[in-house]
Amino acid sequence: MLFSLATLLGAAGELSSSSSDLKNLKVVMPSLEEYVNSQAIDYRLNNTTLNTRRLKPSDIPKLADDAVVTVSVDDAVNRAFQYFAEFENKRSGPILTVTTPNVESVEPGSPADIAGVKPGDLILFVSSIKIESAMGYYQALNEKLSSETSLKLLRNKQNNISLAMKNPNRTSINGSNSGIKFAAPPEAVYVTELDSKRMADQYRREMLPAISIDWRSEAANNLMQSAKRLNLIAKAVIDPTGSSPSKIQTKDLLSWQHKKVLERIDVYFSQRRKIENTNAVYLTGMGDAVVGFVCSLIIFIIAAALFWYQRRIAGNKS
Repeated sequence: MLFSLATLLGAAGELSSSSSDLKNLKVVMPSLEEYVNSQAIDYRLNNTTLNTRRLKPSDIPKLADDAVVTVSVDDAVNRAFQYFAEFENKRSGPILTVTTPNVESVEPGSPADIAGVKPGDLILFVSSIKIESAMGYYQALNEKLSSETSLKLLRNKQNNISLAMKNPNRTSINGSNSGIKFAAPPEAVYVTELDSKRMADQYRREMLPAISIDWRSEAANNLMQSAKRLNLIAKAVIDPTGSSPSKIQTKDLLSWQHKKVLERIDVYFSQRRKIENTNAVYLTGMGDAVVGFVCSLIIFIIAAALFWYQRRIAGNKS
């Protein structure tokens, strides 16, 4: 009986400890420091291209406690991609600012193609704004969004041409949908407000549904905070002309963050199942101990009753 009681108390203690582990189990969201540790990213010192080192976790700005405020899923996703857009433009700015507005290619069926823009054209003006770089072109379109924009071009280095770009569906023309591509590195992009909204919608459609509903809000807010911290990196920090082909880009960070969230949710469920299975073993042990204790108690009562009965009979005979 004592053994059964000891087994019962031991199983109860283990079950209490295991239940506490289950209560404390949670999904740990990924951090920007982890991403930086997994990449080879150039960090530029003193705004030069000669003195570089690898970006370290300690280089990533922290957020003040009062800046880490949980918002709704939709709001978190929208803000995340706004921060990403600002960062991409900041990152690509040094490249696009020195990229001349020579048209490398024109997308078939785009407003530029319909207007008659051809590869090799040099863009001189967007409306009345003088254009001196690819960045200048994107900013000019974004400054006054319209479904119709006039262009002045230099063709064959001698002919000045005036054209009008019109969007057939009457939506605003921007750097992403005008159809003009400049001779800039593929990693250099200019993200408009419309692009930001499009990327946010794509994230909602393609990535967010893959995350268990219990963690969607946490994942979206984690993404927003990472994007905000990324955007706080100074313009001179990321070296767009560094020797390493690996740079911080939104698409890479987004893919990494999503993969890590899914992995950690899987780890959570794996650990939960392990704890629940352990609890089941403890409960079985407790059940066996209870049965053993009850049986021992019954045997003890029967033995005590027989002892008492025998004593009584012996007393009557005397």
